[in-house]
Amino acid sequence: MSSHASDPEISVLQTSIVGRIQHLTRRKDLEFSEWVKELLQIAAWQFDADTACLSRIDNVELEVVECYSNGNVVAKKAGDVVALGSTFCSVTAGMSKPLMAPDTRKHEKLSGHRGVNRLPTAYWGVAIHYGGIVWGTLSVVADADGSQHLDNDGILTLLAGILELKLENEEYREELNGAHESYRQLHQRLENLQEVDLLTELPSRQALFDYLYRELNQLIRRDGEGAIALLDIDSFRAINEKYGHEEGDRILKGVATALRQAVRNYDYVARYSGQKFLVWLPDTLQSEVVKVCERMSEGVALCAIDNKPITISIGFCAFRSDSEKQIPYDRAVDKLINLAHNALAEAKAKGRNCAISASKRPVTITSITH
Repeated sequence: MSSHASDPEISVLQTSIVGRIQHLTRRKDLEFSEWVKELLQIAAWQFDADTACLSRIDNVELEVVECYSNGNVVAKKAGDVVALGSTFCSVTAGMSKPLMAPDTRKHEKLSGHRGVNRLPTAYWGVAIHYGGIVWGTLSVVADADGSQHLDNDGILTLLAGILELKLENEEYREELNGAHESYRQLHQRLENLQEVDLLTELPSRQALFDYLYRELNQLIRRDGEGAIALLDIDSFRAINEKYGHEEGDRILKGVATALRQAVRNYDYVARYSGQKFLVWLPDTLQSEVVKVCERMSEGVALCAIDNKPITISIGFCAFRSDSEKQIPYDRAVDKLINLAHNALAEAKAKGRNCAISASKRPVTITSITH
């Protein structure tokens, strides 16, 4: 468009660019890079230029953030880095107003630039401010003399201001996303804390019951056998009173480790309460449960205080599936634990340091839920 365009022609053009800018600012579906490319395309179109770039600068280098080209010239690509002094942007960065140079060879600030003979003939640029300093530049260039095109620094200032607002919004979004991610991670850690006993690092009582309901369901579906064992550290209250709670905590952690090492990988050990632990033994015959109890007792005995081995009392309830009907798993789990608890009380009454079964034969699920 000629620089001698009539006022109506200029008005139509300005209305058009305002419409394009207004449309772009309402686009919420674009990623930052795509949004910037759209704005750069508007800038290049406005000045009938070949290329428009948003660049990040420091005292030494210029890095291309995004670049738009109409395809007529070889343009820089996002991520390209060059020496700042080799570009016209080095001059733009020090100016408070846009640098408008339709013919760089005749411009007072660019004609003496060391790269004027190899850089584009037409250049329009403006500094981008962010965080109180010059963050980068918005530049529009053309290989041909641009004197015949509209030379409007107001449009360039407007585009720069929109970019600066976009950068601030992006930072806010990043901060907000970071806050959301931190909250999610914190929430996950809190959930994990609820599921893990911090002292012994075993599953907590809350996690235990969620696990048992699922596992019992699967075991019944395959007509399996299993057992629940309830363990109690003998004379633990006396240990705490005599040696202090710090020593008691050491014993609890040692017992937890011994129990994990005594069972199979697919068995489940959890802290039930205080000095009590619960062990889930799926697909295990009653005769095998006795052997597991022996291994657990032997492992715990390696934990000692004053050279005296720690002992445990164990009550267990072996069971088997005998029904294809819908089973109330929460009730079944409660019943099995109650039976194991009764057996544990019997083991305590018989002098501790022993394992007692709740019955001579495995109980059936039907018998404890009906």
